[in-house]
Amino acid sequence: MISRLLAAALLLAAQGCAERAALALPPDVPLAVPVPYRVAYQLYPSGMQLVVQEDAQAPRVTMDVSYRVGATDEPAGKEGLAHLVEHLTFLGRHGNAQAPRVQSRLLASGAEFNAFTSHDSTDYWFTAPAEQFPRLATLEAQRMRDPLAGLTEEDFRVERDVVVAELRQRYETNPAGAQYAWALAELLPGHPYGRTVSGTPESVQRLTLEDARAFVRQHYTPAHAVVVVSGPLSSADVKYEVANRFSDLTGNGGTTRTPSVQRTPPPMPEELKLPANQRMRVRRGPVERPRLWMMWTMPGLYSGQVPQLYAAASQKRAALSRQFFEEERVVDFSVFHHVMDGMALLVATVELVKQEDAQAVAEKVLYGHSGGRVWSLTVERNTRLTDAYLELEQLPVPNMARFLRATGQPDYVGTWQQQLREGLTDITFNQYLRENLLRDHERVRMMLVVPEAPGAGRTVVSQDFNVLPAPEDFGQWDVPLPEGAHDVRRVARPPGLGEAGVFSLSNGLKVVVLRRGSIPLVEAHLMLHTVGAQDPLLPEMALNASWASAKGSHRHAGKVGARVHRAVLSNYARTGATAASGNLPHLLDDLRQWLRDSDVETKVWWAAQEELSRRMERDSQRTDTRVQHVFDAKLFPGQPYGTAPTAEQVRALSSKQLSQWLDAELRPDNATLYLVGALPPDPEVQRMAESMLGRWRGGKGVLTTTPPREPPLPSARSVVLVDRPGATQADVRIGLRWPLLDAGQVATADVLTDLLQERLGHHLREQLGLTYGVQVQRDERPLATALRIRTAVDVKAVAGALEQILAELGTLEDTPLPQNVVERARWQVARGYDLRFRSTASVVSHLMNLAAMGRSLRYWEEYPEQLAAVTPASMQALVQQLSLGREVVVITGDAASLKPQLTAAGFNVEGLAPAASSH
Repeated sequence: MISRLLAAALLLAAQGCAERAALALPPDVPLAVPVPYRVAYQLYPSGMQLVVQEDAQAPRVTMDVSYRVGATDEPAGKEGLAHLVEHLTFLGRHGNAQAPRVQSRLLASGAEFNAFTSHDSTDYWFTAPAEQFPRLATLEAQRMRDPLAGLTEEDFRVERDVVVAELRQRYETNPAGAQYAWALAELLPGHPYGRTVSGTPESVQRLTLEDARAFVRQHYTPAHAVVVVSGPLSSADVKYEVANRFSDLTGNGGTTRTPSVQRTPPPMPEELKLPANQRMRVRRGPVERPRLWMMWTMPGLYSGQVPQLYAAASQKRAALSRQFFEEERVVDFSVFHHVMDGMALLVATVELVKQEDAQAVAEKVLYGHSGGRVWSLTVERNTRLTDAYLELEQLPVPNMARFLRATGQPDYVGTWQQQLREGLTDITFNQYLRENLLRDHERVRMMLVVPEAPGAGRTVVSQDFNVLPAPEDFGQWDVPLPEGAHDVRRVARPPGLGEAGVFSLSNGLKVVVLRRGSIPLVEAHLMLHTVGAQDPLLPEMALNASWASAKGSHRHAGKVGARVHRAVLSNYARTGATAASGNLPHLLDDLRQWLRDSDVETKVWWAAQEELSRRMERDSQRTDTRVQHVFDAKLFPGQPYGTAPTAEQVRALSSKQLSQWLDAELRPDNATLYLVGALPPDPEVQRMAESMLGRWRGGKGVLTTTPPREPPLPSARSVVLVDRPGATQADVRIGLRWPLLDAGQVATADVLTDLLQERLGHHLREQLGLTYGVQVQRDERPLATALRIRTAVDVKAVAGALEQILAELGTLEDTPLPQNVVERARWQVARGYDLRFRSTASVVSHLMNLAAMGRSLRYWEEYPEQLAAVTPASMQALVQQLSLGREVVVITGDAASLKPQLTAAGFNVEGLAPAASSH
């Protein structure tokens, strides 16, 4: 007996020593090697500025041409002109009237590209393989020389209609957008920032082509431009190409120098000193519940105090989360910030149960407690430093241009991190709060939006339809493919996921390791495989309650600036974090602690259960939520993919049930650890993972589940109408089902979705001016695949638009596409293929999805071969497998206008019953 006791004691002592050894961690601070980059700056005699950020390991080159002109520069009465000009420059034809448009040339180049207009600037950017840089730099130089080259009155009219459709979608189909526009106008009256960037449909419709030309002559000059280039090219090579391609625009060889345009941004608005009973404006709008808007004016980008703004927003968000956790008067809330050059806005919105509670809730927002124990300035600073690394993965060239104008510093990376460290100290941050947020509560500007009176409506216009586009019509693409592009394997470059290493710990836990990228970041995520497809509610509640119950879990994450990620999906769950590369031990130790303390505490579940139930009840009454629920239920009938959990189901769960599920499912043989990023050598990674997680054994429970099954197809076409009285646009969602796709069919489906989006967008947007765009997506899950189409169109044109979309699908089912059309669509998919894997976070997601779908790590390496094999016949065969004739259509809009036209067009329309009221 004595020998056995001694042996047991020695064993326990050895285990204790091993446990302490496993906890020998670096300091709880962000740890990363310096970012490998170099910055060069050039000021040309013309006033044009060039910033080059070298990153030898970057997979692409990104270029941004930023003009110092935005909505604040528009003449009075011509609101929306800057944004309309941005659209028009893509239609330019340089050379002659038959030359291809700028947009077509960008499409055919293989570049990803876009543009945006803000209050203070307009930016045009592209990202492409480095060998494309000279060609694309030439194109941007041509755009600068003559932004509206070859533009006709007809081009102008069609694009103006597109912009009007964009405005209606942004500010009418999206009620939150409309409310923010009202808040700017109501709370910043007469100020240059007190209006939306894009104007109004009425102001845009008044604009002329000559207005656009005059605006371009004044503002699209080299002196207004900052050119930023980031990527693997050397600064010497970039300077050579810019001097060569832009030539006369640089002013080199001339005798005069033009200063860069550096206008003083609009000033802070005058403070509103209003009596208490006049501080809250009231306006009726398309809301289902009263919504309170509270807005603070803060120093803008040029102040150098943006880090303090971010921290103030984070602190306010944490404080409201604490205050409103069990607040019966509040349905939901949000906090966000909007940074402009001369001013920034800190905005809090609160959705209320009753209008009468607005003043009391506003006072709680103003005078309630700060973030307290749930918020820390140190955590905020360290997290923002991690975010700075994450941003660099996306090559934020527009931010670099804005930062140069604001600070005079071309080194965005170093100067921004310096601002974070200096601005987020106790002294500087507390001073910022006193001066801008706490000094005088009379400075807050408030607006209450209450539901519209029954019958309130808006003017709508009718629109005639043209015939369907011919099969060979491929949008605005009027330039041949570049030489060699027919073989997409030369363009779609393998992403390297197949190079991941795989090993197992002593407890059987599988570990996937992939070194990736030049930014010193690391992702550590634990994926749980069998979430329980037949009952998604139990896994979600169990895992969320477990994370909340684990006392020691994530004790390092905040201190080291990690971004924590948790998600429960239909086919797997994941938990983990992103941090600086030197903090990998901290991330693994946080996982170890959670796994050790994974049981659900009864008190924690009781505290969250009722509040969660109330929130679910309130959320179930939202139109958008109900639309999504009915759409999924009809698309995946009788299967959990289409089932929305209810508040009653949540109330029926006990902490014991949750713990039993965890005991059965949370075990090493049911999980995989993914480590991606700037990782140490393999032996060190294996030792670290084994010491942290090798002793995890998991529970021993048994959970009896019904094997998941593929959901049946919809039995017939259904058209559901959801009333949004008075809306001038309608939100149209169309869903079709596929059988499960094999590996080769996924590439074909990608080409089909891209082609459909291009053709439908061209027809409904460019030809008819009905919509800002059409989204087509493939929704692939282990047990079902769906095709989703979504657009917003003028309410009088919904039946015609729906007929057009269904007719397009029917045409693709009956008639093979021309070979050249398929080649172009394949090119579109191939040219952006590597961008799917740009960030470490996206790589982790793709790796996890491979496991969820039962595919090998080589899947994405072999995808280019599958893409090259896509033919007109394979595309037609895939369309023929769609559930055509059994589509699910859900339309949200003005029922009084929609139902008669849909019925007249032969659609059998059913209405969505009103939500039951709840208080």
